[in-house]
Amino acid sequence: MTEMQPAAGFVGFFDILGYTQIMLNNNIHKTSQFVSDTLMNLPGDMIDSLRSPYLVGSPLELPDRDDWREILDRVKWIIFSDSILLSLRFDPALPEIDLIRSYLAFSIVCAALMNRCFSAGFPLRGAISVGEFFIEDRCFAGRPIINAYYATQRLEFAGCVLDEAANDLVSEWRRHLVMVNEQSLREKLDQTTILYLVPLKEHTDERYRTINWVAQDSPAFAPIAGDIREVTTRAFLMHNKIAVPSVQGKINNTEMFIRHVLTNLRGEDVEA
Repeated sequence: MTEMQPAAGFVGFFDILGYTQIMLNNNIHKTSQFVSDTLMNLPGDMIDSLRSPYLVGSPLELPDRDDWREILDRVKWIIFSDSILLSLRFDPALPEIDLIRSYLAFSIVCAALMNRCFSAGFPLRGAISVGEFFIEDRCFAGRPIINAYYATQRLEFAGCVLDEAANDLVSEWRRHLVMVNEQSLREKLDQTTILYLVPLKEHTDERYRTINWVAQDSPAFAPIAGDIREVTTRAFLMHNKIAVPSVQGKINNTEMFIRHVLTNLRGEDVEA
């Protein structure tokens, strides 16, 4: 038997908010249609959309389109029940700039996943970690997967945060970009992940580096615009979900995050 070897890389764990209500409030035929139309077709459709946005004047400054596509093709997906596990392996011996580009690509995939699922009525919460893990078919193990799972379970909004290990690494990389005056990559890093005071289950808030899934210039993103309150509520109530008291807080918290991104990151006017 071949021994499975761990690899270094990024891991993203996500689960669907309100999935139990979807299962309870719809018959099995309708539920299977939701899952098939959105979750099962999503990886291929989304990666196809992401293949083309950074070809001319690339914010990632990739030498050519094949490099960008090669990174996207290395992102692995596992979808099981209401959970989604993404991973991207990398060689820690690569130059730091190459590792940063891999992270940026992975963060854009995670952001596009959250954006598309939100618009389809499947708001996600998730977390990204980094370290050694192994994944073979649907068998997986490793501390980053566990850390990402536990970080996800604490969140009280539709959002994706970087856990301590991933945040420390990205912060170190950002300092390096400032030091070597790589302004373009630093600006892209600041667009894809932002610092935010994240609402947690323990009725507390903690500052996390948080994925921007609201507004990015990519055909893989569905624009979030109009009446933000209505758009957010609709995402949480689609597919016969019910706004029970525990859900109302997540709706409010998600609305505030969307407004924060649109107001502060992009400087756009937000409709009241």
